[in-house]
Amino acid sequence: MAAGKRKTVSAYVAERRARDAEFAEEFDKLQLARQMRELREMAGLSQAELAARVGTQAPGIARIESGRFAPRLDVLHRVAAALGKRLRIQFDAAGTRPSSRRIRPAQ
Repeated sequence: MAAGKRKTVSAYVAERRARDAEFAEEFDKLQLARQMRELREMAGLSQAELAARVGTQAPGIARIESGRFAPRLDVLHRVAAALGKRLRIQFDAAGTRPSSRRIRPAQ
C-alpha cells in the first residue's frame, strides 16, 4: 500500500464496523479489555502490580485484558478503585455503538 493511502487505525475500524456487523459486535465486546489495559498502562502498573492492588493474581488481570474472560462486577469495582477510577455501567439504545472516547490522563 502506498504511503499516501494508509489509513489510521480509527479510520480502518470505523470502515470495517460499517461493513461488517460481526466485526463491530466483537470489537465492542473487547472495549472493556482495551480500556482496562490502557488505564493500567497510564498508571504505570504491571499486571502483577494491579493484581496485588485488586487482591487477585496477574493471570486474572491478563485474562480480563485479553477479552477471554468477563469479570464479575465486584472485581471491576476493585479494579476501578485500584486505578483511582469510578466504575460506570450504562445501557445504550439497541443499534447504537458504545462511546469510543479516548482515555485521558488525570491531571
